[in-house]
Amino acid sequence: MPLKALLLSTVVLFATPAFAQNAAPAPAAPAATMSVSDPAEFATKAAIGNMFELKSSALAQDHTQNADVLAFAEQMTTDHSKAAQDMLTAVTAEKVTPSTGLDEPHQTQLDALEDVKDDQFDAAYIEAQVKAHDEAVALFEGYAAGGPAGALKDFASNTLPTLKMHQEHIHALAGK
Repeated sequence: MPLKALLLSTVVLFATPAFAQNAAPAPAAPAATMSVSDPAEFATKAAIGNMFELKSSALAQDHTQNADVLAFAEQMTTDHSKAAQDMLTAVTAEKVTPSTGLDEPHQTQLDALEDVKDDQFDAAYIEAQVKAHDEAVALFEGYAAGGPAGALKDFASNTLPTLKMHQEHIHALAGK
C-alpha cells in the first residue's frame, strides 16, 4: 500500500503543472521593496522614474479621450512636478547629481508609447504607469527603510504616501 500511495502522490505532483497551465494567470503583484542605500543611485533611479512618469503623462494628455485617464495624467503632472522640485532640494543638500535624462529602457518604453495608435493608447499608458508606479513604490520604500539619514531619505519617506496613492489609483484604472 505505501508504494501505491507514493506513486499516486508522485503522479499528482507532476501532473499539477499541466493542469495549472490552463488556469487564468494570477494578477501581477506589486514589486517587492527595492534595496538601494546609495544616495546617488537612489537619486538617479528616482529622477529617471519621475521623468518617465511626467513625459508619458504629457503624452496621455495629448492622446486620450478617456476622462479618467486624463484626470490621472493631469494628477501625475502636478504631483511629479512637485516631486521633481522637492528632489532637487534634497539632492542639492546631499551633494549628489541625479540623471538628467531617461535611461535606455525608459526611453525605449516612452518611444513605444509615442507610436501607439490612439485607440490603443489608454491601455498602453495604463500598463506603463502600473509598471512605473510599482517600481517607484518599491524604490522609495527601500530607500526610506534602508537609506542613510539625510534629505534624500526624508524626501523618499515624504513622497512615498503620494506614490502609493498613485499606485492604487492606476491599479484601479487597470482593473476597469
